[in-house]
Amino acid sequence: MSKELSAVNVKALSSVFLLLAAAAQFSWLYFDRQFSLPVALLDSFGSYATLYALFIFIDYGLHYYLPTPMRFLIVLLQSLIIAVIWVLLCGWSFLYIYIRNTGYIAFWHETVYIRTFIGWILLSYFTIITYLAKRIQKEDEERSQVQQNEKMRKEAELFKLRQQLHPHFLFNSLNSINALIGKAPQQARNMVQQLADLLRHTLKKEDDDAILFKDELDDLRLYLGIEQVRFGHRLVIEEEIDESCFEKYIPPFLLQPLVENAIKFGLYGTTGKVIIHIQADVRADGFLMFRISNPYDATAVSPKGTGFGLESVRRRLYLLFARNDLLRVEKIKCPAGEDDTDYFTADISIPV
Repeated sequence: MSKELSAVNVKALSSVFLLLAAAAQFSWLYFDRQFSLPVALLDSFGSYATLYALFIFIDYGLHYYLPTPMRFLIVLLQSLIIAVIWVLLCGWSFLYIYIRNTGYIAFWHETVYIRTFIGWILLSYFTIITYLAKRIQKEDEERSQVQQNEKMRKEAELFKLRQQLHPHFLFNSLNSINALIGKAPQQARNMVQQLADLLRHTLKKEDDDAILFKDELDDLRLYLGIEQVRFGHRLVIEEEIDESCFEKYIPPFLLQPLVENAIKFGLYGTTGKVIIHIQADVRADGFLMFRISNPYDATAVSPKGTGFGLESVRRRLYLLFARNDLLRVEKIKCPAGEDDTDYFTADISIPV
């Protein structure tokens, strides 16, 4: 109802209402009271035109000053004062014009109180409706401004998180290229080409709010190709991707930090082959589930880092979906005697 009230053009409706009231008063004066045509026209349309001018004055005043909280009794008192001014202004004007028309003068004095009462009612009604309409409009504007500011803040923070991901990955890649230039120049050239392709794709989706999962997966594979150049045979990637995921839209730059984290904790500090398992499917509740798991040595010293990757994903998910439960990380310790490998898993649920 508030939106409907704020959309109403109060002045236009008031002008129509006053025009109908003036027509009714003209009919009463001309046909019932037998006043002449000029007298009936001036008394009816002249008085209500003056009242409408006062409406415009009130609307203009409320446009620049909107009292809060609204004081109902003060509004009624102000309307009564304006109604008295309206009656005095019309009386002085009309009686001066028809000063020799004793019948009209007597009629005016008979109806002065009812005119004041009608003017007071109409002015009070108009003032209250105009106040409510302007108050709702102002609240809508303030609410819209707050929402716009919040949206801009979120977009700025999301952009900052995206930009922080690039140096985090580039430092490692450039260091690896530098290490390969001397001993394996061909691998270094391949890695530079793959890095250029990845950055080109990244720039294309920089301004996108959502991209196809298959496009994000292609970029993820480019990234993994770079990492496989770095780690060689030690890094093995196993994929279990359901085809139902390919045409789903997801926010960009959510998956790579999880893979970076898996590689970091799976390969750093080890010399043997490490298998990183990537799984994705669409759950029955409509969420796209992406899971990555990597082995880790619980007794080894954890690699140094700021923990930015997982926290950036968690923060972005909260900014995008206002939920803190969409990223879940877990360390799975295998029972003794079955396997000596413990696993670290990261599950991300994305509304699609």
